[in-house]
Amino acid sequence: MKKLLLIASALLLTTSVYAQTATSSSEKLENLKDRLASAATQLRQSQKRAIFGTVKVTSVSTITVATKTSDMKIELMDTISVFQMIKGKRTTLTTDQVTKGDTVVVFGDYDTNLDILKAQMIFIQGSIPERLSGTITETSKKDYTITLSTPGEQSYIVDFETMTKNFSFTRDKGVKKAGFSQLIVGDTVHVLETPEPKIANRVSAIRILDIGNLTGATPTSTATPTAKPTVKPTSTPAG
Repeated sequence: MKKLLLIASALLLTTSVYAQTATSSSEKLENLKDRLASAATQLRQSQKRAIFGTVKVTSVSTITVATKTSDMKIELMDTISVFQMIKGKRTTLTTDQVTKGDTVVVFGDYDTNLDILKAQMIFIQGSIPERLSGTITETSKKDYTITLSTPGEQSYIVDFETMTKNFSFTRDKGVKKAGFSQLIVGDTVHVLETPEPKIANRVSAIRILDIGNLTGATPTSTATPTAKPTVKPTSTPAG
């Protein structure tokens, strides 16, 4: 009789443990299914994306970028990185330095439900190189700048950077490398440059070709251009 009671107790205990194990496994399976479904929904809602355009509106937490097809709202995440190539060096910036009118490439996660791009990185593009020609009316060895007067009687300040390549041309010697000191008032120069984004009529020289004084006359010094924001030079885009 005792043996029968022991066997019955063992069977009941085994059945109870099996039932609890089966229930626990079932709950874990359902939880896993829920997590997978949630992850799949998030993946459908969020897509990796990169856009290119011009900053149209800025605020503390968002910016709006105008692309070729539409305006895109960008959320500035806490972990965002902002970069720009400045004088040939990749420079880390802050979101406060992203301003209206900047040309940017933005990388991030696009939320299809909210129609917003959660930015992880913003790269501010430099100005597109342009060509500028004119006669040197003034040079400054202190600031390493030259002032040009164009055929249209516009005046520009040209910054001679450490990476600027300067060449001179003569009929007998052709083109050869030259230094800043060889840029002389009265010389005609052709400049490949990028406009300073915040200063009117001021450019940064990439390459200068000095073809000398074509007339032999020394031009009168022109007034130094004043700084006026958001006004771009009217030089010709590089071909």
